[in-house]
Amino acid sequence: MRTAMLSMLIFVPALVFGYGAGPPVSTFPDLCTDMIPVGHNGGVSTANDTDTPPYTITTNSDKYTAGGSLTVTISARSEPTFFEGFFIQARRTDMDLGDTNVSIGEFAYPPLKTQLIQCHNVSNSAWAHSDDPHWKTVSAVWNAPAQNEGPIEFKATIVTGEPSENWFYLDVKSAQISFMAGDAVTVSPPTTQPGVTGDNTPYPEPTTTDGGCSLSASAILSVITMLCGLALA
Repeated sequence: MRTAMLSMLIFVPALVFGYGAGPPVSTFPDLCTDMIPVGHNGGVSTANDTDTPPYTITTNSDKYTAGGSLTVTISARSEPTFFEGFFIQARRTDMDLGDTNVSIGEFAYPPLKTQLIQCHNVSNSAWAHSDDPHWKTVSAVWNAPAQNEGPIEFKATIVTGEPSENWFYLDVKSAQISFMAGDAVTVSPPTTQPGVTGDNTPYPEPTTTDGGCSLSASAILSVITMLCGLALA
């Protein structure tokens, strides 16, 4: 009995944190390039509308400047659509100007329950969830490189999470953003704590699940505590 409980204690965090804690890029470095979610049905989505994702990626401007910044927002198109996970990068769109499969620029001011990730040896060049609440919209700041990278776009993998964790969308993209010469144009940092007030406030965590793994961090800790007690009894 004790052996079985200890096995469960090891298995539960491995299963849950692999999904809820964000993309495991340190374990699977190819994630930074292909952005295919590991552990989600072998990277094959079970969503029935993958050609028309119910999400948008928008920016405050259709141009960027060297050393400038943009506000980047991921949103569900309509109620009651939400999302529980995401992984987003800026990419070049003109291969004549550089590799179009690597992340460029750096994200900043991540909201609560999100994190900045190093990809392709560039710190903070990707932005992702670090927990799995229900978001309807979430925003952060992207800082452009100090040079002209040509036209760019933001590319994301977005996980709805229900009816199961295998319901996700690859290659969700923003409109193309062109380079503008001149002085750096920047956006102001958030004036309120993102993720707590305003549009970044996540939906309440679900009280029921329907096939997917949708446990909150507090629920995970409760399960681990219970299993520890049983294993040591």
